[in-house]
Amino acid sequence: MSGDELIVPDIPNGILTIFQNDYPKIKELLDYKRDATLMFLKSKGAIAIYKGSLGLNVAKDVKDWDEFLEFSVNYTKSIVQAGLQKYQAEEDGLGDKKKSYNKIDLGILTPAVEVISNTITREYFNKFPNWPSKSGTQDGYIELFVKSNLDANALRVYWLCRGTIYVKDTRYASPINGCLYRAEFSGKPEFLISYFDLAKIKLCNELAKRDMNLIKKKIDELDEKYLTQEMNKLLISDFKF
Repeated sequence: MSGDELIVPDIPNGILTIFQNDYPKIKELLDYKRDATLMFLKSKGAIAIYKGSLGLNVAKDVKDWDEFLEFSVNYTKSIVQAGLQKYQAEEDGLGDKKKSYNKIDLGILTPAVEVISNTITREYFNKFPNWPSKSGTQDGYIELFVKSNLDANALRVYWLCRGTIYVKDTRYASPINGCLYRAEFSGKPEFLISYFDLAKIKLCNELAKRDMNLIKKKIDELDEKYLTQEMNKLLISDFKF
């Protein structure tokens, strides 16, 4: 992915190169009115964006480190999958007008689940490679920032996960329920997905090639609608000084 962030509104810089090379009319429209063009593509089911958080909150008594690492991987996988299922449910709830979206099969994002889960576990291990040498605790924070992209079923998917996770290890003075150690981590790392249906982007490119003025008119309407909505929000805001 060229670009260190998913930029507002969460569209990767790298996709702009694809537009420029393969879909020049879309690139022209983005240069004309970027946000409104993205709104137009979204209305046609060509792009979709998900933003959410992964609620990590776990504490477990374990007999040894290997047991905890196995638990950690499985737990973080379940949290990531829960986030993706929430995304899927949100797409299912869209009105009929939005049914043109090509929904992401959760299986497509298995590599993302693996990378995020393994990264959290690895960073935890790097932070605390050993349990406390005597009874007591050790705690701190790990910074999570992982991202990648993948292609599947004519979709190009970009994902990013970032945030701070609090970690804590405890060594008991004597075993509790057969366990001498306790490991904990918590936090709400941010999870973002943006995906592009390349077939629909190609179709939008062809529409613009046939009648650029018509498409620009539609984009102008979207832009005006967006600006009106933002102005209304501004007018009804409760400003406190």
